[in-house]
Amino acid sequence: MCEPITIPMCQGLSYNQTIVPNLLGHASQREAVMKMSFFNSIVQTVCSADIQLFLCRVYAPECVEGQVQRPCRSFCEKARRNCEGLMSNYGVSWPNELRCDAFPEEMCISENNRKEVLMVEDVLNKLKTGGYTVLGKSLTFKTAHLLLTLMDADKTGDLDVVEFFKLEHYVAVIRREYVENYESRTLSAVTQTQMKKAIAFHDFKLDEETFRALWFEYSSQDGIDYDAYVAVLTKLKILKDRFQAHLLNLPCDCRVASFSFKQFMKSAII
Repeated sequence: MCEPITIPMCQGLSYNQTIVPNLLGHASQREAVMKMSFFNSIVQTVCSADIQLFLCRVYAPECVEGQVQRPCRSFCEKARRNCEGLMSNYGVSWPNELRCDAFPEEMCISENNRKEVLMVEDVLNKLKTGGYTVLGKSLTFKTAHLLLTLMDADKTGDLDVVEFFKLEHYVAVIRREYVENYESRTLSAVTQTQMKKAIAFHDFKLDEETFRALWFEYSSQDGIDYDAYVAVLTKLKILKDRFQAHLLNLPCDCRVASFSFKQFMKSAII
């Protein structure tokens, strides 16, 4: 019998009903959550969005009219390919229980079966319910709109599940950094000096003019708060990844290009 998904990591997908036992024989969603905890930090730090989608298809598989919908072998292979090498850097191996040859090649759910789209309000609500708050303060609508615009690769004005999971990965990293460095301070606003250090830590090479433009846009009288901190650093990380992806897609070895990363960042910010 189908039941609503209660696993936080798997809520907000293109489906909301699952079945137990799941594909690994877990008798309840509570048991599945405990088993999935192994992956939580990995998903948010090193792996692509494909692993999260695949894990949910296994630990909380879609249920339609009492029938389980199994993920395809190709879905597993893509998730493993994009994550296994990164996992090995942490001394973690791909679990034997997730062997890709155990999944079917036909009559299954592929990685392209994604229908749900998220507007700005949806993105903001999912980030809020996902725990991306600090001291009870969530991100603003303005920041959610900015993040959606940056992640909206196909320019549809919304995000699909994969785009949102990628965005969630960015926000998770920046939020954790903010909490570790600034949450316990009496004055949680980040100063110019601290912001420059944070930018340098991520190896963003901004000249003084570009930094001043960022600071002027996002700072208040006290400095930069949590919402602005996430907006600035997530924006820079997405722009950096976009630039690097562009280089990889060039038809020649153009590593040394006349249009440098610093120039790209400057043109995108100012």
